[in-house]
Amino acid sequence: MTPLLRVLLMLTGSGGSPRKVWTAMMKEDITPEMFLEGGPSLWEKLDCPPAALKKLSHLSDGQWLEKEMAAAARNGVKILPFSHGEFPERLAEAPDGPLLLYVRGEWPLEGPSVAVVGTRKCSPYGKQVSARIGRAAAEAGGVVISGGAAGIDGAAHEGSLDAGGRTVAVLGTGVDVFYPGSHENLFRRILDQGGALLSEYPFGTTPRRWHFPERNRIIAQLADRLVVVEAPHRSGAMNTARHALEAGREVWAVPGRITEEACSGSNRLIFDGAHPLVSVDEFAALAFDRQLVLFPEEERERKSPFLTGKEQKILSVLKKYGERTVDNIAVECTMSPAEVLSCLAVMAAAGIVFPSGPGRWSASPG
Repeated sequence: MTPLLRVLLMLTGSGGSPRKVWTAMMKEDITPEMFLEGGPSLWEKLDCPPAALKKLSHLSDGQWLEKEMAAAARNGVKILPFSHGEFPERLAEAPDGPLLLYVRGEWPLEGPSVAVVGTRKCSPYGKQVSARIGRAAAEAGGVVISGGAAGIDGAAHEGSLDAGGRTVAVLGTGVDVFYPGSHENLFRRILDQGGALLSEYPFGTTPRRWHFPERNRIIAQLADRLVVVEAPHRSGAMNTARHALEAGREVWAVPGRITEEACSGSNRLIFDGAHPLVSVDEFAALAFDRQLVLFPEEERERKSPFLTGKEQKILSVLKKYGERTVDNIAVECTMSPAEVLSCLAVMAAAGIVFPSGPGRWSASPG
């Protein structure tokens, strides 16, 4: 283990402010060797917080460091210092970027990338759009980056995986801690399909509230562009958007209903100048340099499964008027509720429509 890696592991494991201490070291021309030899008296001069100073003293005996390296070898995890050739250049150049990354899975992942973020408490529509963006990115050969959380994040990962794509989850825990627990299968799918789990936190790190805003900067800095699907005004997704703007990344937002708090932040981004994502196909064409189809409706009809007359009538109503109840559809299509339900079941299985709320249905975004 090199002196640099030893120091960075100690700073990361101390729970203090690794970047702040490292910046102080550089300012004072203190090498990793000098840091290790200087001990607590030097670390105190570098403004290490008292709790971190105590932890550094405990970690300096080397036992924790050896256990961390052994855990990495056992789990097939790469521990990359910022000087490593596989450490993302964008993160290395960022003034607030991590000094160290734990990478579990395939790395590096080549190709254009898009980060997709949003609220955990998303609407069924937001979930559908997020999955559609993930799928479109995968079909274009792009890498989807998100935070592995419930809601919008998980839908984006799933959409990419369902299309055979590669996706990266940037975690607010150690790469060996699956959070939320309900996403364990999702994280395993990411690894099985050639994606990666990333974290700046040591093995065994459990979720802490402040870790998630911290990891947001990594999501923003890694990607070529960022899409906010649904986000309240005060949310982690808006925090990620701020980091993306500061890093000079393109920011897109999906328009939402102005009456819903879950869309207040994403709508505000559009008002402030973010690109409005009004068509997934057009976004994919611009983001991944794909050729737009001249007659998208004809192309969509050619690719879509055969619809009966009744099913086509229902789809036309949903596309024209938006969300509808079964009774609404029955009246507007002059059908019985039983006939509507039968058609909806077939169409939902084909991914053409989806339940957008209790007793309500919408056409799938495309």
